[in-house]
Amino acid sequence: MIRTIAQAARYIDRVGFCLLFPSKKLPLPSLIEASKGRALRNYKPCADWSDDFVRLWRWKDELPRKRLAYYGKYFRGRGVFLSLEFLAYFYCLEGNHGTRDEYERLYREGKTTADAHVVCTALVERGPQATLELRYGLGWEAKRGNRRFKRALLELQQRLLIVHWGTKAETRAWESAVYQLTARAFPKAMRAAAKLSPDVARQQIAAQYRKHRAHAKPQEVARLFGWSRAEAEEALGG
Repeated sequence: MIRTIAQAARYIDRVGFCLLFPSKKLPLPSLIEASKGRALRNYKPCADWSDDFVRLWRWKDELPRKRLAYYGKYFRGRGVFLSLEFLAYFYCLEGNHGTRDEYERLYREGKTTADAHVVCTALVERGPQATLELRYGLGWEAKRGNRRFKRALLELQQRLLIVHWGTKAETRAWESAVYQLTARAFPKAMRAAAKLSPDVARQQIAAQYRKHRAHAKPQEVARLFGWSRAEAEEALGG
């Protein structure tokens, strides 16, 4: 059972990567299940206002802010925690190098969209920003701008370029998420990623996944992590 943020950090370090909430489509452990000490079927976060839910909802922002783990919508738009060791492995596989001007390089190479580049530029120039502050600062107040903004945020999280970095009360409703550049938040992990090869990163990830699902097949691993069948087979040892 997990009752403190320190216990949550140790759990994430032990499993390497996990979901915030369970998903039928993603065969990964989840922090909410670890906190409750049991598997949860058909779990609906919005219907669960337990102490566990409230703690975890807060920790998803506090764990990165305390530099204990990465949190973002990485696997298929789902909220995911990565230990700092595995952040380096996944970061490497995204083709990132951890340099200060990485967002510029990726945009020049056509690997990120213009909207994602604009969001990164704002974070580079003005530092961490809350959702409304960032969106309004870009002039995207209208519905169409909000759609662009949400797409850009998701894209940047799926490339591990930004991370949740606490919260800020911008309205009387729920507090807004604050976003920070991953390279600024976790420089040590970025330096580690720069020294890795994709083959080594995949091997480490596949080995860790097999601790969770010992009989995982190459096709399952390839589908989950977005690898080719050949890459998955090689990572699993043939």
